[in-house]
Amino acid sequence: MEKDPFAQLIIWHEEDEHEKIIDRIMEIPQSDRDYNTVSLMARAMNNLERYDEALQQLLSIAKLGEDDPLWHFRVGYSYYYLEQYEEALREFEITDKLDPEDSDTLTLLDWSRGKVNVADKTKPFELSMQDNGGASFEYLKDMYIDGYYPNFLVDKVKAELVKVVEFLEQGNQDIEEIQSKLDFAIHAINDLAEEFDENDSEIETVARESIAQTVEDILAFFGIEIETEVAIRERDW
Repeated sequence: MEKDPFAQLIIWHEEDEHEKIIDRIMEIPQSDRDYNTVSLMARAMNNLERYDEALQQLLSIAKLGEDDPLWHFRVGYSYYYLEQYEEALREFEITDKLDPEDSDTLTLLDWSRGKVNVADKTKPFELSMQDNGGASFEYLKDMYIDGYYPNFLVDKVKAELVKVVEFLEQGNQDIEEIQSKLDFAIHAINDLAEEFDENDSEIETVARESIAQTVEDILAFFGIEIETEVAIRERDW
């Protein structure tokens, strides 16, 4: 790349030439891409509506972006347009704390709150008490409020449990099939252990109990008669 690569990237951004930005950065070996370079590529991907790819790029530099409001804003932007509104809301709230009163943040923060409020009224697994005999649940509450667990990794644990919920939402009641889905989810969570370790965290104690409690609540919500310890029998934690 030329002596001042960022100057050209900025020009392309102003000209809406986002593909050129991505192509140029992709020419750099992945091991040589720094925080700013990855951030600019993620921004270009967001602008091209390649939200999932943008999010993956941003999560790859999550540790460096913890205190950067722009990182949280871009992550929130990806989540919002992936229709993962609770995650988007969380990121925009962090952005607002780090950079108060930014107009773009406040706009998307307001939009996300509106989407979450609508979702609370419509998601089958968040129905009001009278709609499902008093049953309800919340994903990994204790992990999300404990700073020891990076939110982007808790999101990955949640994503595996969401797959089980989506399977149950289809009306599946076969115990063996449900257990198979649970086994698959737990194996996927086991595979996150190394990534937790790389981020100075570990799936233990609070995490173990939080995951088990979420699984128990999911099974109770859908009326599935599987013991919690059996449901998470494949766990390594």
